[in-house]
Amino acid sequence: MTTSKWVTVKKQWCDVLKDEAELLEHRVYPDAVLPDTEPYRVIGQKCSAAIACNLIGCQCQWAYTNPGADRFAD
Repeated sequence: MTTSKWVTVKKQWCDVLKDEAELLEHRVYPDAVLPDTEPYRVIGQKCSAAIACNLIGCQCQWAYTNPGADRFAD
């Protein structure tokens, strides 16, 4: 059985909303960590302000409104 949860990766200022937003990763953790394996796997990313950005039509990579952006790039 695995455990999954949303984890805050970073907090940053959003110029569009004029407020702080949290960048979140949906992580899956295995029951037992095996040698030479990753401790968790990222299966999704989102922003805490994604709904507000979607409603105003903001072209943000974290709000999933910019299809040309790679959300997993640093």
